[in-house]
Amino acid sequence: MGEEARYPEFGAAVKSLIADSGLTLDRIAAESVRARRTRLTRTTLSSWQTGRSRPRDWAALATLLSLVREHSSLPPDRVREGLWRALYRKAAPHDAPPPAVSAAGPRRSPAGEADPVLLGVRQARESAGHDPLPPYVTRDADAGIDRALAAAAATGGLVLIRGDSTSGKTRAAFEAMIRVLPDRRLLQPRRHSSFGPCVEAARASARRGERCVVWLDDLEHYLGPAQLDEVALRQLVLCGAVLIATMRLSEHHRRAPRATGTAKGDEAYARIDLSDPVLKAADVIDLPRKWSEGELARAGEQTDPRLREALAHHRRYGIAEYLSAGPHLWDRWRNARYAGGNTRGHALVSAAIDLARAGLGPVPIGLIASLHTAYLADEESAMLMPEPLDEAVAWATRDPLGVSRLLMPAGEDLWRPFEYLVDMLAQLPDTPAVPDSVREAAVRHASSVHERYSVGVSCYEAGREDLAFRAFLPSAEAGHVDSMLFAGSILLDQGKEAAAETWWRRLAKAGNTLGMLNLGVRHSRKGRREKAEKWWRRAFEGGLPDAAAKLAQVHADRGEHEEAERLWNLALEAGVPDAFLRFGLLAYERRDLEEARRLYTKGADRGHRECTTNLAQVFLGLGSPQEAEKLYLIAAAAGDSVAMRALGALNEWRGRFTPGTESQEDRTRRITETLQRLFEDTEKEDKWNATAKSAEEWYERAFHHGDLMSLRLLGNLYHRRGKYRKAHKCYRRAAKLGDPVSCAYFQQPVLAGALRRDVSPAPDEAEDTPWAPSPRTLRVLEAALDIEADMAADGLRELQDRPVTARDWGFGCFDQLPSQTWDQGLEWRRRMIRAFDDLAADIREGRVPLPRCTGEEMALHLALEHAAALTDDTPDLAEEFTEGVPARPDDYDWFACKDLLFEDHDVLMLYEPWMEGIESPDSAVNQHFGMVHLRPEDWFKPFRPEDERDPARPSRY
Repeated sequence: MGEEARYPEFGAAVKSLIADSGLTLDRIAAESVRARRTRLTRTTLSSWQTGRSRPRDWAALATLLSLVREHSSLPPDRVREGLWRALYRKAAPHDAPPPAVSAAGPRRSPAGEADPVLLGVRQARESAGHDPLPPYVTRDADAGIDRALAAAAATGGLVLIRGDSTSGKTRAAFEAMIRVLPDRRLLQPRRHSSFGPCVEAARASARRGERCVVWLDDLEHYLGPAQLDEVALRQLVLCGAVLIATMRLSEHHRRAPRATGTAKGDEAYARIDLSDPVLKAADVIDLPRKWSEGELARAGEQTDPRLREALAHHRRYGIAEYLSAGPHLWDRWRNARYAGGNTRGHALVSAAIDLARAGLGPVPIGLIASLHTAYLADEESAMLMPEPLDEAVAWATRDPLGVSRLLMPAGEDLWRPFEYLVDMLAQLPDTPAVPDSVREAAVRHASSVHERYSVGVSCYEAGREDLAFRAFLPSAEAGHVDSMLFAGSILLDQGKEAAAETWWRRLAKAGNTLGMLNLGVRHSRKGRREKAEKWWRRAFEGGLPDAAAKLAQVHADRGEHEEAERLWNLALEAGVPDAFLRFGLLAYERRDLEEARRLYTKGADRGHRECTTNLAQVFLGLGSPQEAEKLYLIAAAAGDSVAMRALGALNEWRGRFTPGTESQEDRTRRITETLQRLFEDTEKEDKWNATAKSAEEWYERAFHHGDLMSLRLLGNLYHRRGKYRKAHKCYRRAAKLGDPVSCAYFQQPVLAGALRRDVSPAPDEAEDTPWAPSPRTLRVLEAALDIEADMAADGLRELQDRPVTARDWGFGCFDQLPSQTWDQGLEWRRRMIRAFDDLAADIREGRVPLPRCTGEEMALHLALEHAAALTDDTPDLAEEFTEGVPARPDDYDWFACKDLLFEDHDVLMLYEPWMEGIESPDSAVNQHFGMVHLRPEDWFKPFRPEDERDPARPSRY
């Protein structure tokens, strides 16, 4: 690919000269280094031969002629200086005169003449007769890189090559640049400085009819405040510039999208999105560290001994990784702690690595030295007798193989650790945390906006929000937008919404749409809906699509469904995570799991915690618990308490998942196994103990993150393990905090205080006579049923259709029923009242009150509790209800009533938190016991056809 030769005559002459000399390009390049002349590379010589470029000055060409003269037997006429000067001058008019470059501006030169080492390509160790750079081995990704560069060359754009440290990113980028864009003007901006000079240089070249290529090795050093942002990128693209960049995978992942909110709907504040908009605009090509079989075969065709040696180690390392001495330096650092070794040098490098992990770039050796003693504080280090400091510095900064060093020079008295060490340390399963002393030093040392921002983000990610706030504050007070967003978010995490509002207001005043969005949320949470809508509309008009979701909900609440749907669709088209959540929920409700998975995946890819959690739920529904667990872990790491609760459940019930499709035989076996675990003493098994411990930890984490249900589930876990006191404490605390199931648990009807009596029949009764409550017992029970019905009717007049909440009290029986019934409507509640009336009517008509449906069972349980309280607490009132009725020894035997008036007590299991879900016919417990009609919608279905009551019977409604 690329353009035609610009200097065909010059190129043909060079090609003929080199061919006739018998020298290889590698040999000429190596001899130029050995002779300490102008450095010639294989790439440069190849570019001259093809006529794509010419030497940028006479000294480079003179070096070639001298080397040919000294190392070949060509006649003197072939290297006569006058002839070659003429050829050089003849090629010169094709080049525009180089523009003046200020000291602060970017370096500029033709891309085809660039020195790869100066651009960041790492050399391999020296090998006699070979170029410092080994021959380039074509990578599988080259074709994709070439296509991306060609596309960017047509319109302007950013091409990013992403991979692990020492995967060969920079070399692949360089080789692609000279293949595709050799004649473009090369711009290399300075790191951590304004991008203004680079943009101006690109504009100047565009005015002269030239196009530029901007070289951005290690792109992370060019991103940030006042550097390469959306505005600078847009200006460069308008100039037709191609930006070719590299970035380590670890750095790219740091900038992945993060959680977008803390709650649903109008309650969700916009959170910090660490993803950089510049990265979103990039055409990304991945370059694997480990080479493919095809790449290894092509490397095997080379004769360079360094490639041969690297091939011998490719099973453990990548080829480029080995050539750059990454594994050697890793071992050199890790193995330095031994008697007579370099213990202090190891500590110096450790301090430098942790400073880099804390967010600092190159630092003075003095800062590293001031921190390294903390790494020598252990007893083992003292016994190893650390070497003197100057010797340790020399060891850490020495280049043992002529390739790389543990500490790399990065300016005058500035050093940084070899990136390979940082990445490898991060990949260890037990990576040590960055010491607080190092983070403190990083916050103190950071002086520029870029440094403070980088250190702040590192502290924020590590959970040290106090240090992060200190790092961000100076830049935030100076008006740096991203720092203000972080400051507000940190205050929000600390529950200081009023203080966060100060930053939202400053951001909104500065025209920042995220500030406007959050200011709207703040007004919404305070009940100021009109002000909230005003700020959301301003944010939407300012171009923030996230605000469309907020406005959509506003219109939906007003019944303006057409406008709400229009805004929701706009938000979906713009990729707003809340829109993916909303449409995913709709798909899930209609049981379209594939569509729900697609939508939730899009939201999860954008860092939306609820989408990630809901996607995990979809995978559970599809029978993929392992995939679900992975997603729950991601959401939990982002702070989602529902995901933490789900992880607790998964750990508690590990191995008890329901497959998406299974035979009846498999289903029966699974139910049997589940019941065995439920009703046997499985807590004594080691596996159960381990999973229960893990579940306990997740439930506690979820509760501390604000998930109330997890406190109840923790109680369930304690109950299953026989720790009933701990379980009761969890339920009591959850009830006080408003958990409906726990509240209902403490409302379960019991015969507290009642006396258990002898239930043998009275002397005058025949032995074969069915048992029935005594007449006085029935009178009191009838009164209790009437009182319960009247109290429920009084409560219903106020409650109507509104759901019962944990804060409600005094609505008759409705706040005392199992929590599964709390959201039932007016008609259901009237039928519940009728259940009391029907049982009371049975007694008045001389029948024993035997429940005919689940609703009547519950009514009778509540009435028995009420009746027992009447006879035990207010015996005078009970006497009034039974006046004229003879007393019997078995009067008021409420325990006998509870034992003998019911077929079973299944309905009371609805109160027990550890039995949650048994109302479903699909529940294993429900199936095992043959339970029926426990769902609230089935409560008034008769148990048997003959139990059907006359629909024309009298009713208060």
